[in-house]
Amino acid sequence: MSYSRGIRTATRTRLAGVTIVEFLIVLAVVAILVGLVAMNGRRVLLAQEQNAAITSLQQTVWQGATAAAARGVVTRLTRVGDSFRLVDTDSGRVLRSFELPNGVATNWPNGEGLEFTPPGKVDPATLQGLPSPLTMTARDRTTVLTISLIGEVKAEAQ
Repeated sequence: MSYSRGIRTATRTRLAGVTIVEFLIVLAVVAILVGLVAMNGRRVLLAQEQNAAITSLQQTVWQGATAAAARGVVTRLTRVGDSFRLVDTDSGRVLRSFELPNGVATNWPNGEGLEFTPPGKVDPATLQGLPSPLTMTARDRTTVLTISLIGEVKAEAQ
Protein backbone atom coordinates (compact mmCIF):
# COMPACT_ATOMS: atom_id res chain seq x y z
CA MET A 1 0.00 0.00 0.00
CA SER A 2 2.68 2.39 0.87
CA TYR A 3 4.57 1.43 -2.29
CA SER A 4 1.70 2.36 -4.68
CA ARG A 5 1.16 5.59 -2.85
CA GLY A 6 4.79 6.55 -3.50
CA ILE A 7 4.41 5.89 -7.23
CA ARG A 8 1.37 8.13 -7.48
CA THR A 9 3.16 10.97 -5.71
CA ALA A 10 6.21 10.67 -7.97
CA THR A 11 4.02 10.64 -11.10
CA ARG A 12 2.14 13.74 -10.02
CA THR A 13 5.32 15.62 -9.28
CA ARG A 14 6.87 14.74 -12.62
CA LEU A 15 3.78 15.78 -14.60
CA ALA A 16 3.57 19.14 -12.90
CA GLY A 17 7.11 20.23 -13.86
CA VAL A 18 9.06 20.75 -17.10
CA THR A 19 12.40 19.12 -17.65
CA ILE A 20 15.43 21.11 -18.74
CA VAL A 21 15.52 19.24 -22.07
CA GLU A 22 11.92 20.19 -22.85
CA PHE A 23 12.66 23.81 -21.94
CA LEU A 24 15.74 23.89 -24.23
CA ILE A 25 13.74 22.42 -27.14
CA VAL A 26 11.03 25.07 -26.77
CA LEU A 27 13.69 27.78 -26.49
CA ALA A 28 15.41 26.56 -29.69
CA VAL A 29 12.13 26.54 -31.64
CA VAL A 30 11.28 30.06 -30.46
CA ALA A 31 14.78 31.30 -31.40
CA ILE A 32 14.44 29.85 -34.92
CA LEU A 33 11.04 31.49 -35.38
CA VAL A 34 12.33 34.87 -34.15
CA GLY A 35 15.26 34.63 -36.58
CA LEU A 36 12.98 33.90 -39.52
CA VAL A 37 10.64 36.78 -38.65
CA ALA A 38 13.57 39.19 -38.26
CA MET A 39 15.03 38.27 -41.67
CA ASN A 40 11.67 38.63 -43.39
CA GLY A 41 10.99 41.92 -41.57
CA ARG A 42 14.25 43.40 -42.90
CA ARG A 43 13.22 42.60 -46.50
CA VAL A 44 9.83 44.19 -45.95
CA LEU A 45 11.45 47.29 -44.45
CA LEU A 46 13.78 47.73 -47.43
CA ALA A 47 10.89 47.36 -49.87
CA GLN A 48 8.88 49.95 -47.92
CA GLU A 49 11.81 52.40 -47.95
CA GLN A 50 12.07 52.10 -51.73
CA ASN A 51 8.32 52.55 -52.12
CA ALA A 52 8.47 55.64 -49.90
CA ALA A 53 11.32 57.12 -51.97
CA ILE A 54 9.42 56.52 -55.21
CA THR A 55 6.24 58.03 -53.76
CA SER A 56 8.19 61.07 -52.50
CA LEU A 57 9.70 61.62 -55.95
CA GLN A 58 6.29 61.24 -57.62
CA GLN A 59 4.71 63.75 -55.24
CA THR A 60 7.58 66.22 -55.59
CA VAL A 61 7.47 66.15 -59.40
CA TRP A 62 3.70 66.65 -59.28
CA GLN A 63 4.09 69.47 -56.76
CA GLY A 64 6.66 71.15 -59.04
CA ALA A 65 4.23 71.14 -61.96
CA THR A 66 1.37 72.32 -59.74
CA ALA A 67 3.43 75.12 -58.19
CA ALA A 68 4.52 76.35 -61.64
CA ALA A 69 0.89 76.43 -62.78
CA ALA A 70 -0.57 77.99 -59.63
CA ARG A 71 2.12 80.63 -59.07
CA GLY A 72 3.01 81.35 -62.66
CA VAL A 73 6.73 80.90 -61.92
CA VAL A 74 9.43 78.46 -62.95
CA THR A 75 10.20 75.80 -60.34
CA ARG A 76 13.17 73.44 -60.39
CA LEU A 77 13.67 69.98 -58.89
CA THR A 78 17.36 69.16 -58.39
CA ARG A 79 19.25 66.25 -56.92
CA VAL A 80 22.00 67.29 -54.49
CA GLY A 81 23.78 64.27 -53.03
CA ASP A 82 21.13 62.00 -51.56
CA SER A 83 18.49 64.70 -51.37
CA PHE A 84 16.06 66.24 -53.82
CA ARG A 85 14.98 69.89 -53.56
CA LEU A 86 12.09 71.64 -55.26
CA VAL A 87 12.82 75.37 -55.46
CA ASP A 88 10.81 78.40 -56.59
CA THR A 89 13.40 79.97 -58.92
CA ASP A 90 12.02 83.53 -58.48
CA SER A 91 12.29 83.66 -54.70
CA GLY A 92 14.81 80.85 -54.13
CA ARG A 93 12.49 79.36 -51.54
CA VAL A 94 12.61 75.58 -51.04
CA LEU A 95 9.08 74.29 -51.57
CA ARG A 96 9.84 70.68 -50.74
CA SER A 97 12.81 68.45 -50.05
CA PHE A 98 13.38 64.82 -49.21
CA GLU A 99 16.32 62.45 -48.82
CA LEU A 100 16.78 59.00 -50.26
CA PRO A 101 16.83 56.39 -47.50
CA ASN A 102 20.02 54.38 -46.89
CA GLY A 103 20.24 51.52 -49.35
CA VAL A 104 18.16 53.29 -52.02
CA ALA A 105 20.03 54.64 -55.06
CA THR A 106 19.08 56.36 -58.29
CA ASN A 107 20.82 57.09 -61.55
CA TRP A 108 19.48 60.68 -61.53
CA PRO A 109 22.73 62.66 -61.95
CA ASN A 110 23.89 64.79 -59.05
CA GLY A 111 23.30 68.49 -59.75
CA GLU A 112 20.84 67.79 -62.59
CA GLY A 113 17.22 68.77 -62.39
CA LEU A 114 13.85 69.25 -63.97
CA GLU A 115 12.32 72.65 -64.63
CA PHE A 116 8.60 73.21 -64.53
CA THR A 117 7.21 76.17 -66.46
CA PRO A 118 3.78 77.76 -66.41
CA PRO A 119 1.20 76.37 -67.10
CA GLY A 120 2.68 73.45 -65.11
CA LYS A 121 4.64 71.58 -67.76
CA VAL A 122 8.02 69.90 -67.57
CA ASP A 123 10.60 71.66 -69.73
CA PRO A 124 11.44 69.03 -72.41
CA ALA A 125 15.11 70.07 -72.55
CA THR A 126 15.61 69.28 -68.84
CA LEU A 127 13.64 66.04 -69.18
CA GLN A 128 15.95 64.90 -71.97
CA GLY A 129 18.93 65.68 -69.73
CA LEU A 130 17.96 62.84 -67.38
CA PRO A 131 19.11 59.26 -68.02
CA SER A 132 16.89 56.98 -70.01
CA PRO A 133 15.69 54.88 -68.33
CA LEU A 134 15.59 56.70 -65.02
CA THR A 135 15.85 54.11 -62.23
CA MET A 136 15.64 53.72 -58.48
CA THR A 137 17.26 50.66 -56.89
CA ALA A 138 17.19 49.06 -53.45
CA ARG A 139 19.17 45.83 -53.00
CA ASP A 140 18.08 43.55 -55.84
CA ARG A 141 14.92 45.45 -56.82
CA THR A 142 15.03 48.07 -59.59
CA THR A 143 12.16 50.34 -60.56
CA VAL A 144 12.06 52.26 -63.84
CA LEU A 145 10.58 55.77 -63.57
CA THR A 146 8.95 57.53 -66.51
CA ILE A 147 8.22 61.26 -66.21
CA SER A 148 5.63 62.79 -68.52
CA LEU A 149 5.49 66.39 -69.76
CA ILE A 150 2.64 67.16 -67.35
CA GLY A 151 4.59 65.98 -64.29
CA GLU A 152 3.18 62.51 -63.90
CA VAL A 153 5.69 59.85 -62.76
CA LYS A 154 4.98 56.21 -63.56
CA ALA A 155 6.92 53.52 -61.69
CA GLU A 156 7.40 50.02 -63.12
CA ALA A 157 9.20 47.33 -61.14
CA GLN A 158 11.76 45.34 -63.14
